[in-house]
Amino acid sequence: MYHPTCPTVDHARREVTAYLKLRSHFESMLMLIWVGQPFPPPENDVRQMYREGFARGPQVESVAWVVDSSRSMGASIYNSLSMQIFPRTTNSRVFREPFEAAGWLSNFDGADADVENILDGLDTLDRAVPESFTYSESRV
Repeated sequence: MYHPTCPTVDHARREVTAYLKLRSHFESMLMLIWVGQPFPPPENDVRQMYREGFARGPQVESVAWVVDSSRSMGASIYNSLSMQIFPRTTNSRVFREPFEAAGWLSNFDGADADVENILDGLDTLDRAVPESFTYSESRV
């Protein structure tokens, strides 16, 4: 998931809708969430939307947050956020660098992607314009 800005309820709804479509393809998955602007964190309605979606979709085994913030409070906030929206059984860790996050995820049993593939995907997201993430329901 890529959040160049703080997600709105509508954006969260679209992401959850897309995530739920993965149920028929995966029993569990690893997830990387790249946060472009860590402050402010998502509102309660947005967190609730994700919490409900992640509870109904494929099980998230591990989630790596990429939060590029020199403020140590950013890591604390996103560790707390992770505990609020993912089940307690989900491994969660906050990173400042995408390379470290990709390496951590690629070391889990069953990981289908290596560090290079993950970083290639992140590079594509980084070059994309934020408007491309406001897709319509028909494209989900």
